Formats: sequence, C-alpha cells, structure tokens
Amino acid sequence: MKKLILLLLFSAFLFANQVVKLVGDKSYPPYSYSENGVAKGIYVDIIKKAFSKVDGYDVKFKMIAFKKAKVMVKKGKAIGFFPPYYSKSRAQWTKFSEPILEENTIIFAKKSMLKGKKNFPKDFYGKTLCLNRGFSQESMGGAELKKAIKNKKIKLIEADNNKACLARIQRKLADFYINDRFIDISKFPMIKRGEKVKSNFGYIGFTLKTKKYPYMDDLQTKLNKAIKMMKKNHEIDKITKKYI
Repeated sequence: MKKLILLLLFSAFLFANQVVKLVGDKSYPPYSYSENGVAKGIYVDIIKKAFSKVDGYDVKFKMIAFKKAKVMVKKGKAIGFFPPYYSKSRAQWTKFSEPILEENTIIFAKKSMLKGKKNFPKDFYGKTLCLNRGFSQESMGGAELKKAIKNKKIKLIEADNNKACLARIQRKLADFYINDRFIDISKFPMIKRGEKVKSNFGYIGFTLKTKKYPYMDDLQTKLNKAIKMMKKNHEIDKITKKYI
C-alpha cells in the first residue's frame, strides 16, 4: 500500500503543470494593479486566459513596483514581467512576447498648460515632466522626448505611480505627465487629457538568463500562439471592454 501511494505521488509530480511566476506592475490601473494583495487588471485577465489555453503550465502573479520587476528580470530572478513597452535598451536584457494590447500614451496637464500646444515635445521645452518610476522615456514619449530630457530642455522627475505623478501636477511640482489615455484622473478635476503622443504595445518581457528556466522556449512558443489566437478571436477586445 505504501509503495502504491509513493508511486501515485511520484506520478502526480511527473505530470504536474509547471508553475510560471510572473511579476507585474502593482500601480498601473486599469491595466495592471494590486488590490488587497490580489493581482487585477486587463493584462492579468488576458494572461490568465492565455495560460488556460497552454498545456503544461500554470501562471501565478506577484505584483510589485515596476522598477523592481525590471531588476528581477534583468538578473534572472523572475522569468518575466508585464506589461513593458518595447525599447531597444530593454531588448538587450529581455525577450518580448507576442504583442498583447495596443495602448496610446497622451499628455496630462492643467488646461492652461495644454492650450495651443500641438508640437510635442518642443512646445514643452522648459517644463517639468513627471513619469512613473522605471518607465522608459523613449517608450512613453518617443526618441525626441528622450533627447530633450538628456539635453536638459525638459526636466524629468519620477514618482511611484499614476496618482503620485498627477498629485505633483496638482501641487505645481510638475507641469505635465505622460501615460496611457485610460488611466483614472477622476480625483484630479483640474487635470485634463491632451494630445496623443505615442502608440505602444504591451508585452510580457521574459528574462534572457534562462539557465533556471529550461522550459523557456516551449513556454514562449505555446504562449505566443495562444495570444495570437486570442487577438484573432477578439477575446482581448472583450476583456478590455470590461474595464474601459
């Protein structure tokens, strides 16, 4: 009897799904956030659905600061993070999944700051921009924004999340903010939505340090196939509409 129990336990171990632990941005609602310790958001739901279509793998989430998630993936301490935008610098240490969801970044500022400004980023020279800590300047606002910040034509400050950056505009510590058009600004009535700056896709970014993850190639192949299928079948659109 004892041998039978051990055999059953060993068989269960052999055929158990591989658990994939992804780290996600805890402060990026409605796309990715933590609520009472529970992972939520558009990307969380999309990734869960994609994994339900993949044989041999289960997904678990750990929601942390985006900057910390980047460091963990760079060092191979996490297999992947979400939802980074593509940039050349990130491609040096992460392999991007199939593009998941297109997002549009826009300018957020007080109405007086937005008035008459159509030429980005030149119209904002001499002003102070707030970005979420760890966000890529180029991904959020393009190569010209990154160049303007480097040349000190635009001053950059960073804050931990959407609310923190919006609060800095409210308190006149920053002049404008760049993020996705659908972030919640309801608690900041003086702040308005401005011009579109850039379109980006969100991805899962996988570590290039794959020694701890011998199943990486198989996982990526299957997961990319599932994401493509979800886009083709409009499943991603349906999930997004629940939030927006």
